[in-house]
Amino acid sequence: MIKIIKHSCLVMLSALVLFSCSKKDEVTPEPEVPKPDVEVVDKDITAITKKIMDNSTVIKTFVSDTTIKIAEGLHRTSIRFKRADELPVAIYILEADLKNSKLEMQTITPYNDLIYGVQPISQMARDNEKPGTKIMAAINGSPFAASGDPTGVYYVNGLGIKNTVPTTGTFFAYYLDRSTKIGGRDLKTVQRTIDYTKIKEAVAGTSWFVDNGVKATYTDVSISARTAIGYTSDKVVYSIVVDGAQTTYSNGLSLADLRDIIASLGVIDAINLDGASSSTMVIRDGTQQKWNLLSKPAGQERFVANGLAFVLKD
Repeated sequence: MIKIIKHSCLVMLSALVLFSCSKKDEVTPEPEVPKPDVEVVDKDITAITKKIMDNSTVIKTFVSDTTIKIAEGLHRTSIRFKRADELPVAIYILEADLKNSKLEMQTITPYNDLIYGVQPISQMARDNEKPGTKIMAAINGSPFAASGDPTGVYYVNGLGIKNTVPTTGTFFAYYLDRSTKIGGRDLKTVQRTIDYTKIKEAVAGTSWFVDNGVKATYTDVSISARTAIGYTSDKVVYSIVVDGAQTTYSNGLSLADLRDIIASLGVIDAINLDGASSSTMVIRDGTQQKWNLLSKPAGQERFVANGLAFVLKD
């Protein structure tokens, strides 16, 4: 009798377990939410990233990208990838089509003043906006001394504040007719012909990336945050900011890496601007008059000497 009761209990217990398991199997599990630090590889690649991957070898492993229209003729692309050494990198690209007559470029200065000084680019954009225009995006410009004195050519709204060109220096110029030029000694050490009377805006750069379609040669393999600017033959200006010095997020690129990326976009001329902690890109907040930091400098946004803004006329 005792054995029968025990057997019945075991049968009932087994039935309960089976019923419980059956009901559990019927419950739809909640989808797993990736942890913030988990790397999710994007399946879609934007046109500008594809162009870089097709025409250079800098991107070994593509992670993610986005392209957003900021204004008519102005787009920004953010790309995350891994270098050949598996180090992660984040870069930001502005593509400005100056064939759009409402899109212009403007030198921005600390506190909208012509006196040498320093100020973060996000604040410069706020202080330099003029009536009838909107500063849609901006990047950092010239290398500079501690006083804010730029190392080379510096023009603001047609006024030449500084015309000095260091022997190995360059500069980016935006003419009154809305064309763009790069001045300084070219890769053959020949001084480029520049009509200074036509310059409306200009900031100093350092070395060449591309000179008349020819890529500069670099042997330095050190990586850092960097800023580059260049233009195509059909009036498209590309500005690139690279984040650096952040081991798990973005380590930076070498000069040769950045040269290859901007060259892959089809520029005929391109130069290196101030880099390292100066490298900055800001985008206008569409809902209010402030400029958000798109790039992520290691530490706080740096106070710099000047910048270049992309401006939309009303």
